[in-house]
Amino acid sequence: GHKWKKAANAPTDDLGTRYIMVNGDEGNPASYMDRSIMEGCPHQVIEGLIVGAYAIQATEGIIYTRSDYSIAVRRLNMALEQARERGLLGKNINGTDFSFDVYVHEGAEAFIGGESTALMMSVEGKRPMPKAQPPHSVNQGLWGKPTLLNNAETWATVPSIINKGAGWYSAMGNDNAKGCKVWALAGNIKYNGLMEFDMKTTFHEVIEDVCGGISKKKELKVIHAGGVTGGFLPPSKANTALDYESLLKEGVLMGQASFAAYDQSACVIDLAKFSIGFNEAETCGKCTPCRIGLTLIKNKLDDISEGRGKLEDLDKLKSLCEEINVTSLCGLGETAVKAILTGIEYFRAEYERHITDQICDAARCTGLYRYIVKEDDCVACGQCIKPCPTGAITGGTRKVAAHIDMDLCINCNACYDACGFLAIV
Repeated sequence: GHKWKKAANAPTDDLGTRYIMVNGDEGNPASYMDRSIMEGCPHQVIEGLIVGAYAIQATEGIIYTRSDYSIAVRRLNMALEQARERGLLGKNINGTDFSFDVYVHEGAEAFIGGESTALMMSVEGKRPMPKAQPPHSVNQGLWGKPTLLNNAETWATVPSIINKGAGWYSAMGNDNAKGCKVWALAGNIKYNGLMEFDMKTTFHEVIEDVCGGISKKKELKVIHAGGVTGGFLPPSKANTALDYESLLKEGVLMGQASFAAYDQSACVIDLAKFSIGFNEAETCGKCTPCRIGLTLIKNKLDDISEGRGKLEDLDKLKSLCEEINVTSLCGLGETAVKAILTGIEYFRAEYERHITDQICDAARCTGLYRYIVKEDDCVACGQCIKPCPTGAITGGTRKVAAHIDMDLCINCNACYDACGFLAIV
């Protein structure tokens, strides 16, 4: 409401130009809520957009989404045409003096394109790169004009609030946040997918009561909240509510509303490597903390997961992440480090075991593997030699047991898979 009011009251040109936008670019590999809403309920998104446009007297609306969301794009365009045919879009809507129309803009398939200022640069035909704020987009957004931007889920909620009233919506949630939220659930849980929850719902309630608990009756080890820009929580934090403030208090963000629950087969370092690797690849490169800092973090994680880590690396990592968090230009750099900060805070013992014992209990960090041939079980069949890409295996023929040179071994697991006698461990 406050953002809408600012956009409505912001000074503009003599024509009263104001824009209203849908952010339908998720980009997070663990999130697909907006995509699902745009594919399944395009009219609901458009209805919310029309209400918002009338409230701030916007002159044009843009639905920004990814070009690879082909089904969503097709259905949105069909819904827009149907709305025009019924007089809900276009000139003098329903005989009033209010004119408003909407078009779909297909953006590049880049994670950074979902950042508000980068998104607007993309619509303007420029490379999607974040800009410093203020000025905020409600004052100077698209082409320097007041612009109101919300995601698809927010716009889809507006018609229901208008029809049922603010009291109906406020009755859901808690003191920190009202209403409900759609989450993408994954990991080692029995049931996963998209589910909508009251904001006061806790991780424990979702995992146990809705998702059927951890699959195969195993125990919960880690909750990865917020996707690639989120962080890790231990089982002791499972009673945390799924609202913005409660999550922030524990050091994680809601992000694009996704979380995964993992059992003991998951490695926190391995999960962190994926998150950092994704963000490093998707950074726009504009600011040094994000461009250089994420690469330094990735290299440190590689050292830890491949047996070259040192205990002092943990404090260096923490310090580096804190610096990136406060100096990055946009939210990507600020949130990308959450995986490291929460990982070290809540799972420091696992990091230390990788460094001091060079053991990954989840067997995910193959760089710590040390392959050994059990001579008593080796039949010298030679089946392990051919698949080895680096020639690290000698022997294995003429009744001579195979031997693996770990200096040449790249831990590809090919020999282990090829051995039919379980002689390689």
